[in-house]
Amino acid sequence: MKFSKISVKYALNNILAHSIVIDGKRLNKGKILNNKDILHLKKNKIEKLTCAILDKNDIQEDTAANQIIKNFKNNKIAVEKAFTGRANILAAKSGLLVIDEEKINKFNKISTDITIATLRNYVKVEKGEMIATIKIISFSVPDNKLKRINNLNLQTSLTIFPFQEKKCGLILTQGYQENDKLNSLSEKRIRERLIKNNCKLIISIKCKHDKNEIAKKISLLKNFDIIFILGASAIVDERDEIPEAIKFNGGKIIRFGMPVDPGNLLLIAKDKVPIIGLPGCARSPALNGFDWILERLVADIEITSMDISKMGIGGLLKTRKSQKNKNATNITYKICNIILAAGKSKRMNKKNKLLSKIKNSNLISKVVSASTNSNSAETIVVVGHQRELLEDNLKRFNVKLIFNKQYNQGMSSSIKMGISSLPEDCDAVIIMLGDMPDISSKLLNNMINSFNPELKKYIIVPTYKNKLGNPALISRMFFPDILKLKGDYGAKSIIKQNMNIVSKLPQRTAATLLDIDNHSELKTYLAKHD
Repeated sequence: MKFSKISVKYALNNILAHSIVIDGKRLNKGKILNNKDILHLKKNKIEKLTCAILDKNDIQEDTAANQIIKNFKNNKIAVEKAFTGRANILAAKSGLLVIDEEKINKFNKISTDITIATLRNYVKVEKGEMIATIKIISFSVPDNKLKRINNLNLQTSLTIFPFQEKKCGLILTQGYQENDKLNSLSEKRIRERLIKNNCKLIISIKCKHDKNEIAKKISLLKNFDIIFILGASAIVDERDEIPEAIKFNGGKIIRFGMPVDPGNLLLIAKDKVPIIGLPGCARSPALNGFDWILERLVADIEITSMDISKMGIGGLLKTRKSQKNKNATNITYKICNIILAAGKSKRMNKKNKLLSKIKNSNLISKVVSASTNSNSAETIVVVGHQRELLEDNLKRFNVKLIFNKQYNQGMSSSIKMGISSLPEDCDAVIIMLGDMPDISSKLLNNMINSFNPELKKYIIVPTYKNKLGNPALISRMFFPDILKLKGDYGAKSIIKQNMNIVSKLPQRTAATLLDIDNHSELKTYLAKHD
């Protein structure tokens, strides 16, 4: 690839090196210049511009990113299509993210123009969360570098171990006298932690802080999946009462002490089942070393002493302020709108129905106006058929226009293209149809205000007389499912499969059921709204 200042008349199909704004129209860097762009440049007397010109062995950034991301595919992840040289990888399941760090490091050594950034290894992730992103730094990469990446065998370099349901038992040891208040708090905190990790505390038993008494209680719980022991006094040595009780029963101490604070005084052992001697910080709701051990156990990942020794980097947890406060009452969610406007309007006799006049506007403009006037963070319009006409019509709106080259493959291709171009911190999306003229910004705001993952309101759908309508608001939890859609189908199948968590928003009018597909429906609509 080389950069050169060339005559506009020779710039067709070359890559624009720098963003420019001409006569109110912005051409972004990285854009492959088409005939319409060339005409616009000539019309405004632009004679030369700097372009990136690909060599015969160069692969354009999006094409390269899409080829690279295929190497990571497995049934635990979902991949987005590349947009401006970036392709994101999402968790297709909730669980523990496990990364082959050696392979990721080898990947990043191949070329400074090709990068992958991931979350921390062994971090807990939710379905739909972005776990990695591939970015092509320049506008293209040589094909020989892609061949080197293909030889890395990356298919299992990013995987997710789902949390398995575990039956757990808890032993609380007592000093000279029982502390009912402390015992109650201890059991409450342990139970809360286990529930968050798909576990159940089946039984909680008490005994004296004595190795013989503790050993007897361990014997009673050997049919459980995990045994926890929280002492009245913290473990201070491998010869203390709790580790001695474990060894007395034939158990093996894997490790005492971990380089994580809080959590230093944690002990992990095994006697047919894992046994965890808990530090005092297990009584705190704050993140601590116990959480990291628990997550691996519940994901059925074996833990060695060496695994724990590697937890020191990033093991200082007390000062972490970046954790999202899940108990906050005024959490603001970032919700974006995707408007589908790529179809051929087959039932309109070659006329693009989205450009049909409605009073002083047209159909697509009414829908886009409702979206941009709502409280959504961003509006993305996916165009395809008659792209130039739609783009010209919508240039006055503050929207992101995305061209779906594969619009002939049906609605699902446009939805997936829209999902792939969302901001990385987007919490949910409202999928809108471009042919629904009576959708209002008020409705969109009501949907946005109704979204609340803390209350398990993951999908919001307006209804009229109990019939599901459009648009639909869908949590990013379901983005991996959306990326699997095929053909001329929207997200209706995802909604129907998850009706138990769909929040219905009843409407007084049939606006959410009204779309315009043919001349007759348009004529009827115009007659009612003159």
